[in-house]
This record gives sequence, structure tokens and C-alpha cells, in this order.
Amino acid sequence: MLTWSQGRHLVRLRLKKDAVPLQVVIDSLVAAPPPRVPGTAVFLRGEQEGAPRAFMHNLLHNKVLHERVIFLTVHVADVPWVPDEERVKVRPLGHEFYQVDVYWGFINEPNVPRALELCRSQGLPIEPMETSYFLSRQRLVPGAKPGRMASWRERLFAAMVRNAADPADYYRLPTNRVAELGAQIEI
Repeated sequence: MLTWSQGRHLVRLRLKKDAVPLQVVIDSLVAAPPPRVPGTAVFLRGEQEGAPRAFMHNLLHNKVLHERVIFLTVHVADVPWVPDEERVKVRPLGHEFYQVDVYWGFINEPNVPRALELCRSQGLPIEPMETSYFLSRQRLVPGAKPGRMASWRERLFAAMVRNAADPADYYRLPTNRVAELGAQIEI
């Protein structure tokens, strides 16, 4: 458990260090917009993360934006149950970019598509068959120089991450609507 906890902490620090502030990215895309394609793209984003890696990789490789882009952050509350009327908060970021915060209690069953249906009541209707989900897949590699964990712990942590639950399954994302974009992260 200590290896998992320390490893996750190091990954969060690395992601935070490499993060590009989301508003900076949006402003640059408004100033020089790439072509936009029909549909909605949903990018999962950590609480303290800048622009999601999957979003940046999608721009880099595909050079397009969907007509509507949702950055989705999942929060787990310290309560057993969060009612539907408190489940989502939608914040428009301008130019068809949105930040959607989803809240679950520790007994709620995570279901992102169901949570996105609740956005309709806040003025953001989402058509499930026109929505694509983009996930960041991280491949952890032990650092070349000594890190904050012993090298055997870095290798153990990398193996634990490879065997961890798949986010698409955990959040009940429709498998035919998910794209995973990966990168290596040195720990």
C-alpha cells in the first residue's frame, strides 16, 4: 500500500509539473482555431490537472476539435450518497468548451454517461450517440536517475498500474465510443 500511495503521489507531482493551464490552451485555440468536427468530445481531467493529456495528444495527432468539448472531473464526496440533483455542475468556459464536475458518494456507482444525462437540466444536452470519450493511458517507466523510491519499488508500482482497473469499465463508458491516447511517464 505504501508503494501504491507513494507512486500515485509521484505521478501526480509529475503530471502537475508538466501540466499546461487549461485556460491558456483554450485561449490559444480560440486565437488560432483548428477545424471542428461534429459531435461532443469528453476528456477526463484530474482535480488539479491542467489540460488533459488525451486532449493535448488528440490535438497533436488529429489536428481537429469536436464542435463541443467537455472536460470532466470526478469528485468522490465523504458522504455515502450524492442525490441526482447535486450530482453534476456545468461551467461554460466559452466557445463550446465546458467544465463538468461530477460528484459521487462512496456508495454511488460511478456511471459517467448517466451523469452526463443530468447536464440537460443545466442547459447542456448531450446526445449519447454523438459523444466520444477520450482517456489518457499512462505507461510508467522507472526513471534513469534515482528517484524518490527504490528502483524495485518503481518497477513494482509500474506493474501495479498496468494491472489496475480500466477507467472505461469503472466509469461504465460505452466501449465503442472510447479512444485511449497514451504517453510514457518517467517516475
